[in-house]
Amino acid sequence: MRPDLSICKRLRDALTDRTILISIMAANNEIGILQPTKEIGRLAKERGILFHSDATQAVGKIPLNVEDMGIDLLSLTAHKIYGPKGIGALYVRATKPRVKITAQIDGGGHERGMRSGTLNVPGIVGLGKAAELAQQEMGAEAERLIALRERLKAGLSRTD
Repeated sequence: MRPDLSICKRLRDALTDRTILISIMAANNEIGILQPTKEIGRLAKERGILFHSDATQAVGKIPLNVEDMGIDLLSLTAHKIYGPKGIGALYVRATKPRVKITAQIDGGGHERGMRSGTLNVPGIVGLGKAAELAQQEMGAEAERLIALRERLKAGLSRTD
């Protein structure tokens, strides 16, 4: 399914001088709508606004490139790509612009002061392996999901 570019005009009209962040869901988990991520990223850059994408439903199903799409922050979770539950990742742009985030929990100073506590190493490894497998299977998985979406769409459109 192609992204709906009309959202960019509505988004552009909604931005103000006080807008500091645009956050979108890259792919809808219920009906598979894809947002025009690259175009939104371009708009964010033009206005000097940070751009976050919740890519949980898109990872492993469509190609994602934070540089090409102008994404400053990207969140994902392992269980949506058949990885272990309870582990996810947040990409934070390090340069051009450097995105600075604040720790939500103060403590032992782990992870450059961003979180305290012991890392879930098995979960992290599981996420990495799931991402690797999702990358390999992306083409076939995309075809399968498109077929399911079109079947649902056809069923909902039937008038018999």
